Amino acid sequence: MRGNLAAAHDAVTRAGFLGAAGCLVVITGSYFYEVVARYFFGAPTFWASALVSYALCAMVFMAMPELSRQRIHIVINMLLDWLSPAKANRLRRVLSLAAGAVCMLAAWFSVDATISQYQQGIQTLAAWPIDKWTVSSFIVYGMLSTSIYFLRQAAGEKLADAATSVAELA
Repeated sequence: MRGNLAAAHDAVTRAGFLGAAGCLVVITGSYFYEVVARYFFGAPTFWASALVSYALCAMVFMAMPELSRQRIHIVINMLLDWLSPAKANRLRRVLSLAAGAVCMLAAWFSVDATISQYQQGIQTLAAWPIDKWTVSSFIVYGMLSTSIYFLRQAAGEKLADAATSVAELA
């Protein structure tokens, strides 16, 4: 059962990473369209800046779990390099547990804020406003999924390394 849940979590994470790549395409395309429309046709858009902001939030938080799964997130491992392999592994697991707890706490705060935004009908402050909870839901996903990866690492689960993961996504 645990293996099936882990496999499902990995599959959702890979799909989210592909969604993040799609967001990058949307960001690039909308900026390109805005530049062409503004400087060549004198007709700037009202929506491009807002769309880029929304897609950027979605992109970051959809990509974050995959970076944690592959352990290619930003890490300062000077202390880990100084320790023996056994001590470094124990410290790595403690740090993963702490990171998982912090990400879980951030996810909890994000869920609370997202529910509040939904209940109050709060919209973004942009020329092209949308319901704010739709943007915030990506934060919830990213923080929750990342926390699960850190907790899986703290439990000693060997997750995919970057070389095999990149090959899987290609």
